[in-house]
Amino acid sequence: MSHKQYNNNFFSYQGTINRKDYVINMLIVVALLIGIYFIRFDNFASYIRPEFLYKILLFMVNLFQFVMLMSAISLVYRRIADFSDTKSITFNNCMKNFFFFLFIFPILYLFCIRYFIDIIPIIRNVIDLIVIFIIVPIGIISSIILAFIKGSQ
Repeated sequence: MSHKQYNNNFFSYQGTINRKDYVINMLIVVALLIGIYFIRFDNFASYIRPEFLYKILLFMVNLFQFVMLMSAISLVYRRIADFSDTKSITFNNCMKNFFFFLFIFPILYLFCIRYFIDIIPIIRNVIDLIVIFIIVPIGIISSIILAFIKGSQ
């Protein structure tokens, strides 16, 4: 498997991605996410008569947002793999931990774990504040910084 064959693949976690392709693909994904965010789907509710069709539309929109989020995460993972493959094993492991803590954990928490810790609301509120105001902004800033780090390609 050649690394350069997978540079434009949005859904693969294999291979690496160079800076130019990373920026282009990330701009496409972010533009799609922002564009779908600004569309007011509740305005379509009056035009779609059977209620279940409107719910299907909302499900498809949410599924599209989730797929675009996973695509952005695969881009970040391949970008981290690009500049950490040539470094030491400890650096590579540190970058994998960095990736999990800043990108995977917030998604797992916000979509899954958060609903299971409803029993203890104080802990949930504290973790919400940490994830939303500390981890997510650092993850966004670090994904921007990844565009400027020179990789192995």
